[in-house]
Amino acid sequence: MSEEQTATTTAPVLEVQRRKVANVFRGAPWIFPNAVRNGPDEPGLLKVVTETGRFVGWADYNPQAPVPGRLLSRGEDWPGEEVWLRLRLQSALERRMRLGYSFGGGGVRLVNGEGDGMPGLVIDAYGTTMVYDFYTRAMRERGELIVQILKPQFSDYHHVMRMGRDAAEREHCEPLEPATTEIIFGENGLCFQAQLDASQKTGFYLDQRDNRRFIARCAAGRRVLDLFAYHAAFSLSALAAGARSALAVDSSTEALATAMKDAERNGLSLMTSEADVFSSLPEIAKHGPFDMIICDPPKMAPSRKHREKGLGAYRRLCRQCLPMLGQGGLLLLSSCSQAIDTDDLRGILGQISSRQRLALDVVAITHQPADHPWPVGFLTGRYLSTVIVERRGQM
Repeated sequence: MSEEQTATTTAPVLEVQRRKVANVFRGAPWIFPNAVRNGPDEPGLLKVVTETGRFVGWADYNPQAPVPGRLLSRGEDWPGEEVWLRLRLQSALERRMRLGYSFGGGGVRLVNGEGDGMPGLVIDAYGTTMVYDFYTRAMRERGELIVQILKPQFSDYHHVMRMGRDAAEREHCEPLEPATTEIIFGENGLCFQAQLDASQKTGFYLDQRDNRRFIARCAAGRRVLDLFAYHAAFSLSALAAGARSALAVDSSTEALATAMKDAERNGLSLMTSEADVFSSLPEIAKHGPFDMIICDPPKMAPSRKHREKGLGAYRRLCRQCLPMLGQGGLLLLSSCSQAIDTDDLRGILGQISSRQRLALDVVAITHQPADHPWPVGFLTGRYLSTVIVERRGQM
C-alpha cells in the first residue's frame, strides 16, 4: 500500500451534520463550529464525513479557530501534502497566465485563498518579492514547503513569509513577522511602496488596481479628494494622469508618510491631511467643490451582525460627500465587506441623492479583479464592491 493510500485509510475523521454543511455541498469551503459532531482535540488534516458516513472531503481542522474546518479537496483519495500543494500552486500560476497577468515588476496576486483552492493562504508578488501571507495555522506550518515549491520558478525573487497578529490570534498561534518590511514595485507606470509590517493585507491594496486605472483615465484637470487614503494610491494615480490637485485624508501618520514618500519618488505634488474623515468632512467641505471624490473606507461591517451600523456609516458619508461633488464630478464608493455589497451602496446613493435633489448616474460597478477569484458558491469570497457615479446636475 502506498503512503498516500495509507494516509487515506488511516486519517483521523471529522464527523459533521449533513444539514449544517449544505453550504459545503453548494461549493463553499468553510465548516463552521455548529456543523461539527465529533472531531479530535488537536488540529490537523482530517477526512470529513457526515453522520451517515457520506464523504465530504479533506479539510484542515483547528478546533480553536472561529472557522474550524477549511476544505482542501473533494477527492476521495488524499494525494499527500507535497503533491497537493504542487498541483494547486501550478494551477494558480497557470490561471494568472491565462488571464493575461505577468510577473516581474508589478503587483499580482498569485494565490487568493479559497478562490484557488488553498484556504488560509494568500501569495502576492510585488516586483521581485513574493509575499506569503498565512491566515490559518495549517498553512503557516506548510510555509517552508510552499516556498520550496515556488522558488525554482521564481529563483530571482525574494521570498518573505508573514502572519498578521489578528490571524494568529484567531488561530491560537504566534504571529510571523517578515524579515523584509518595505518593497518597491510598479503599477500603471508608477512606483509604490508596500509595507509588509502593516495590518492591511500584505501591505498594499492590489484589489483596487483596476479601479485606480479607471480613475486615472478620468482624472485630467480634476480636483481630487481621497478619503481614507492610506498610502494615497488613488491620489497618486490621478495626479500622474493629469489631475489638477489631490488631497489625501487619513488618520494614520505612518500611512501618510509613506504616501508622501511615494509622491516624491514619482515626482508628484500631493497634499495630505491627518484627520478622522467623519469629523473633518465639514471643514474639508469649505475647500470644495471637488471634481472627483474617492471614498474607500476600512471594513465597516466585519460580519452580518455589524451590517446596520455599517450601512449607517455609509449613509453619513454620502450625506456629506455628495454636496461637495461638483457638476460632472465622479464619486467612487467602495465596501471591502461582503455584508455590504453594490446593491447596498447603490441604494444608499439613490436615497441620499433623492433627498438632496441631485441627479446621479451610475457609470461603473466593479468587484475585485480577476487575480482575486472566489468560488461561485462562496459569497464571502466576493468581498470588494464598488459603485462609481457621476453627478449630472440637479433633479
